[in-house]
Amino acid sequence: MERRSYLAAVSAVAAAGFAGCVSELGADDDGNGDDDGNGDDTGNGTDGNGAQDDEHGAVEAVEVYMAAGADEDLEAMADAMHTHHPFDPAAMAAEAEEDEDVTFEMDAVGDYAVELADESYETDEIRDLPYAEFWFQDVDLDDVLAGEDAALVTVETETTIAGETVTESETLIALTEDGEWRVFLPYEESTELPDGDPVDDETYRVVDDLEFDTDDERVRVNLVDSIDSSIEEIVAYSESEGRGSSVYEPEDSDDDYTIPMTWFSSQFDPDGDEIVVTVIVDGEELLVHRETYEP
Repeated sequence: MERRSYLAAVSAVAAAGFAGCVSELGADDDGNGDDDGNGDDTGNGTDGNGAQDDEHGAVEAVEVYMAAGADEDLEAMADAMHTHHPFDPAAMAAEAEEDEDVTFEMDAVGDYAVELADESYETDEIRDLPYAEFWFQDVDLDDVLAGEDAALVTVETETTIAGETVTESETLIALTEDGEWRVFLPYEESTELPDGDPVDDETYRVVDDLEFDTDDERVRVNLVDSIDSSIEEIVAYSESEGRGSSVYEPEDSDDDYTIPMTWFSSQFDPDGDEIVVTVIVDGEELLVHRETYEP
């Protein structure tokens, strides 16, 4: 698994305090790769003094999930999640214990606020989420969604990472399961491929070539030997899937840091697709490679 793609997939878990489940695929070597237990629930349904109004069931489910994250109680987090949530934190931690190439850490969750964003989110829209087809390739999503209700809930957290307080906002999809609200998925809008031709600048030529594996429906993005230190992130997009995977520079890296990966992979459609690779430099996204796959 690639670090950023995995974190993106579990952004809801990251909001609850996970530094990430990291596997340094494509690295040249082994890779580089105060929890007071009290969440400050000041979102929807709270009057600011702790008194609870009547809350939406989706908000209550997310609050239980967040409280479990603040307590670092992985089993309680899993209990608050939908049966078909693609990532079980307890299982992720167990995997890290068994696989030395995977690391799993918890960051302290400070204050957080939970707020209802959309109480009438349509379940049909879940099918159009980026990665939805990949996440549920072994699950009949129609059966999961049939007769259930969905809502969007926003969580704003203050998380302590490497001694610094970081504020993040995530939107989660809550879904009923036999009528009971559960945390289901992180909400993410589909991303359109960047337009235009690749930039004509050798500094940002990061792609050596692409290798398409039709059996696994994955495209391997092989990178050049030397990547300019100004590049903060490399992103692969699939026309059929929206944004795919990426690798990036850690926030605490020094000025001479270069991305150590030699390759990363992303999903693509073997029936025909277009892959676009971009780089992020000083917060600006530059298109650097475009390639069409035809079966």
